[in-house]
Amino acid sequence: MKLIISIFILCFYFASCSLLPKKLNRLTVSDSPNSLDSAQTEVVYKYAQHFPNGSQLSICIISPDSENYIGILRRNDSLVYINNSDSIFEIGSITKTFTGTILAKLVFNGKVNLNDTVQKFLPVKMKQSSLSGEEIKIVNLANHTSGFPSGPDDLKESQGSSFNSYNPSGGYNVKRLYNYLSNKLVLESTPGEKRSYSNMGYGLLGHLLTLITGKSYEELLKEIVTEQLGMNNTFIRFDDERKQQMVRGRDEKGEPLPHFDWDSSAFIGAGAIKSSVKDMVKYIRANMYDTTYFYLAQKSTKQYTEFLTQGLGWGTFNAPDSFHHVGAFGATGGYTCGVIFERDAKVGIVVLTNVSAFLAAKGNYTEELCRWLYDPLPVKYAKR
Repeated sequence: MKLIISIFILCFYFASCSLLPKKLNRLTVSDSPNSLDSAQTEVVYKYAQHFPNGSQLSICIISPDSENYIGILRRNDSLVYINNSDSIFEIGSITKTFTGTILAKLVFNGKVNLNDTVQKFLPVKMKQSSLSGEEIKIVNLANHTSGFPSGPDDLKESQGSSFNSYNPSGGYNVKRLYNYLSNKLVLESTPGEKRSYSNMGYGLLGHLLTLITGKSYEELLKEIVTEQLGMNNTFIRFDDERKQQMVRGRDEKGEPLPHFDWDSSAFIGAGAIKSSVKDMVKYIRANMYDTTYFYLAQKSTKQYTEFLTQGLGWGTFNAPDSFHHVGAFGATGGYTCGVIFERDAKVGIVVLTNVSAFLAAKGNYTEELCRWLYDPLPVKYAKR
C-alpha cells in the first residue's frame, strides 16, 4: 500500500512539474524588420521571466519617419514573435489622457474654462466643495490637485457581493458617485495645493464633460479623437466583433479573466478605454504634430518637482538634456501599458500587455520595460 501511495505521489509531482513554466528561453534575434535588436531582446527577456504563460506584449517603436511593430507571446518556456498590432487591450489610466484631450477641445472652443468650479456643473451640492477658501476647479481634477481621495471609501461596500477586485469601479454608477459627493466627501488637501492621484477625480471629470456637452463619453471620444484619426479599434462599449479582437486579460497567476463591462460606471473617464497598438500610434502621432487641442492637453498646468510637470492627463519629464518626455501609464486587473514620446524629436514607444496590474506592480515591471525601451530613442534620433 505504501508503495502504491509513493508511486502516486511521484506521478502527481512530475505531472505538476510538467505544467509549470520551464526556465524561459531568450527571444531569437530576427532579420525581420518587425523584431527587436539584441539589447532590446535582453531587456524583454529580463522582465518576461516574471510574466505567466499566455502573456502578450504589443509594442511599437516610433521613429521620425517609421514605426516598428513587434508582437511577443510567452508560450510556456519560450518567447515567440506574433502579429498582434491590431489586437485590443485595456489601456487603463492612459484613458485619462483622452479625457484631458476632450477637455482641451472644449477649452479650445470656449465651451468651458479650466478655472470654472466643479460645483458649477453638478446637479447635486457637494458636502465639501472647497477648503481654506479654495474651490475645486476643473483644472484641479485634470492635474490631480483636487484634494479628492484616490477612490470613494464605499467602493466595495456599495457593490456588496458583486464587487470584483479585478474591476473594482465597474459597478460604481453615477447615482453612487452623487451620493458620495453629497454625503461623504472630505477633501484631503486644499485644492491646487499638492498632487494626490485620484481615479475618482478623473471619473468625475469625464462625467462633467458629458453634462457640459449633453453627449455620452463615448460620443465625445469618437467625435473629438477616434473618428478623425481613424482609430477604429479604440472604444468603451463591447460588441461581439470587438470581443473577438480583444486579448484576454490575465490575473497574476496567468489565468484568463472575463471581459468587464464599464458601460454604467462613473469612472469611465478614468480608465475604461480599450485600444490597439496601431491605434495608439495614430494617437501619439497626433500629439506629436498637432498645434491645437492635442498640444493644449500636454501643456503644463502644475509643476510637481524640478523636472516633472502635469498637463491635462499627460505628465512631462523635463530632462536636464533639454528633452521633454511626455508620457502616461495604465494598469487594470488584467492589463498594464505605457506610452512615452518626445514631441520635437518625433520618437516614442507604445507597450500594451495583458499582464495583470497585481503582478506588474510587484516590480513595476511594465513601466520599467517601457522606460528602458524608450530611453535610448531621443539621443539616437537627435544626432540625425
